[in-house]
Amino acid sequence: MGLVTALADGVGAREDAVRILLTMLAGYPLSAIHRSFFYNKPAQVQHFFFIASGVLLYLFNYGLTIYHSLLSIVFAFLITNFLKGKNEGVIAAHVAFLGHLLIGYWHAETDSYDITWTTPFCIMCLRFIGLVMDVYDGQHFDTLKADQKLTAIRDPPGLIEVAAYGLFFTGTFVGPQFSLARFRAFVDGNYLDESRQPKSSGLMPSLGRFVAGVTYLVLNQWGAVWIPDSYFNSEAFFNASFFWRWTWTVLWFRLTMYRYCSAWLLTEGAAILNGIAYNGKDENGVDKWDGVRDLHITRWEFGHDYNSVVLSFNCGTNTFAKNHLFRRLRWLNSKPLAHLTVLMYLAVWHGYHLGYFVLFIFEFACVIAQDQLYSLIDRTPGWAELNKQPWMRPICWFIGKAIISYSMGFAFLTFGLIKTKQWISPVMSLYFIGYILYFVAWPITFQVLKRVLPRKKKEEKLTDGKPEAKKEL
Repeated sequence: MGLVTALADGVGAREDAVRILLTMLAGYPLSAIHRSFFYNKPAQVQHFFFIASGVLLYLFNYGLTIYHSLLSIVFAFLITNFLKGKNEGVIAAHVAFLGHLLIGYWHAETDSYDITWTTPFCIMCLRFIGLVMDVYDGQHFDTLKADQKLTAIRDPPGLIEVAAYGLFFTGTFVGPQFSLARFRAFVDGNYLDESRQPKSSGLMPSLGRFVAGVTYLVLNQWGAVWIPDSYFNSEAFFNASFFWRWTWTVLWFRLTMYRYCSAWLLTEGAAILNGIAYNGKDENGVDKWDGVRDLHITRWEFGHDYNSVVLSFNCGTNTFAKNHLFRRLRWLNSKPLAHLTVLMYLAVWHGYHLGYFVLFIFEFACVIAQDQLYSLIDRTPGWAELNKQPWMRPICWFIGKAIISYSMGFAFLTFGLIKTKQWISPVMSLYFIGYILYFVAWPITFQVLKRVLPRKKKEEKLTDGKPEAKKEL
């Protein structure tokens, strides 16, 4: 029996889960080694360190199936160097990376969450697609918008740099996503202090994210014992009242999501320690370390509308979706259609399970409903002003938090339970409540309210602050 197997048996966890956890924790000593010995070395020396450590971690987790990632590194080099600035390069990237990932899903997916070579490959897939698009932008630099110029790559990377970028230990397994421009700035020493030494100001933020990650991990493991996935197809669940079935779903959703929160926080802590998370200074001249943040804890825990919560987690993927997908769909001339297209892209990226598509369509309906509600608040005399009253703020927060918690808990059944045969009965036991509310009840209610509620006069609209009104419910 191997050491990792014995450890997994001792803590009652799956061996593949223990290996990925040890890999995330390895980011800390590797970051300490880099900031002690390699931070001031030439770029190529640092690249070889990243490649060697990344390859060892891949072999530790997935053995010889590392060839999938190595093959993609070669494809990324070829596409960025020989198809740079061409539409064919972007198409080739999707075939080489997303197509490869989907074939992997087809052969590797099971009825449960799979930690296989496809787990880090889905991160590498978006990273290399983003790289190809950034190189494409670099060949059309003068036509770019200001924000696109920040990540555009005018000088395509060589094979060694592509490999280092793809295998970098605090980014290749569970994220975060970051651009080659940030990676280059980190390697070139742009994030060092005035004396060309690693910044000590990152030590406490790194420790804070580590402690938060461990806390979320403990809560997730406790939750897995308290409310296991199997509970939702048990007699105990089906015999509970409707209110408690829905409430147990919400609690399970939060505790299950802590698995991802833990992974994002632990990896971010290591990224802060090695310095790639540096993000300039705030208005008071204090160093910021949120450059590769994947979880905004306060927004995640206390956000009370869909935007605040959805944008609080998996931030790197959200940034990729915004910069490399959504903004490139302007030709659709429809923000809702572009939004839906991006969500379907992300559903495909997650895999073939029907539940992924159901979840993202439901998310789209929730965001549309929220925007419609905000439009009613903005146009109705006195509504926004009422919401701004100090005594109304906690009421608005509680109502908003309850709505998104119960909506997201219901929606997560199709994602967290994965297979249709596992989530269809729990969804039916809740009488398809989320779908009825957002696809039937609210659209009808919205159309009625649009017609019966009074409207502000034009002068009132011009004096009212729309952003303030939107923030209040």
